[in-house]
Amino acid sequence: MGEGKVIIVTGISGSGSSEFCRRYAEKRDGVKIYHTGDIIYQLSQNYPEEPLLTKENLLNLHPKLLNALRDMAFEKILANIKEDKINYDRIVIDTHAQFFWNDVFHNAYNWKYLAELNPDMFITIIEKPSIVKLNQIKTGQGKLQDHDLRDISMWQNTEVNVTAGWASNYRKQIYVLSGKQEPIILDSLLSNDFLIYFQMPMTEANSKQNRRVNDFKRRLLDIGGKINGIPTPIIDPRDIDVETGEGLPDRTRRILRRQTVHRDLNWYIPKATDLIAFYPEGTNISKGVSDESTRGFEVGKNTFVIFSKKSTSPFMDIAKRVFHSEDEFFEFFPRYMKERLEQFKRN
Repeated sequence: MGEGKVIIVTGISGSGSSEFCRRYAEKRDGVKIYHTGDIIYQLSQNYPEEPLLTKENLLNLHPKLLNALRDMAFEKILANIKEDKINYDRIVIDTHAQFFWNDVFHNAYNWKYLAELNPDMFITIIEKPSIVKLNQIKTGQGKLQDHDLRDISMWQNTEVNVTAGWASNYRKQIYVLSGKQEPIILDSLLSNDFLIYFQMPMTEANSKQNRRVNDFKRRLLDIGGKINGIPTPIIDPRDIDVETGEGLPDRTRRILRRQTVHRDLNWYIPKATDLIAFYPEGTNISKGVSDESTRGFEVGKNTFVIFSKKSTSPFMDIAKRVFHSEDEFFEFFPRYMKERLEQFKRN
């Protein structure tokens, strides 16, 4: 105990951010979680002379009252944070950056309290918009607002942008993670910048090829466990599969497709140190994988391609190294990863 690292986790309603925090606490000892939404709602009930305020009406409160409740919640957290840092390894603040309520974006933060919390890292949790929609309509607030997929997609984009602004202001790291991400990745990212963006053909891959990709990923994860007891930190874009767009307006379908490209190129790849593109035997060259590898290479990442065919286009050479078998790659990678972990160790 005693490291007392503070992590702020944001995510829109229905993204799974609270569940991500809970799963993190289940994976390891020494984690204290503050769910700011729950604290604000509890504080809103501190009026015994008045009837219960239901959750679906909480955000209808006058902005000054809502901001006062928010500030009281953060004051409550700050009152405990010094002792928490002694008693816990990780203090996780689960909060929102923005509310989207009655078709208006509202800030859900106060710079004063962000500064006083002095977080070590920021995380924003995102999820497939249709899954977010299903999660939202299970709640009274979600039913009342009835956001469509375009609303949700743009709201997630705004949540990432605002949280990134916090991180930039305090010169701290921010990572955008899927709600399906294994939370133990936080332990790796707190101590080391090393992070893999894992690539594979997705659109036309069959079940056998997907099994090969899963096996490859498991071998990658195991390398980290053998080196330092933590699974290799990997971002896998398959955690959020592409919306089919069936029955959606053309504009909504276009936005969802563009958001997918934006996520991979501008949220995932910039935070990775290494890109690994695996083509299972029998798969064709993927434009998405090729574009990602080129983007990564041109912004200074180490990019690796595993492609079994010996004869390849000269453009395949836009990579740190091309391997022609899985065995060749895994003979190389463990020693390489040890060196990278040392290279990217945080001060």
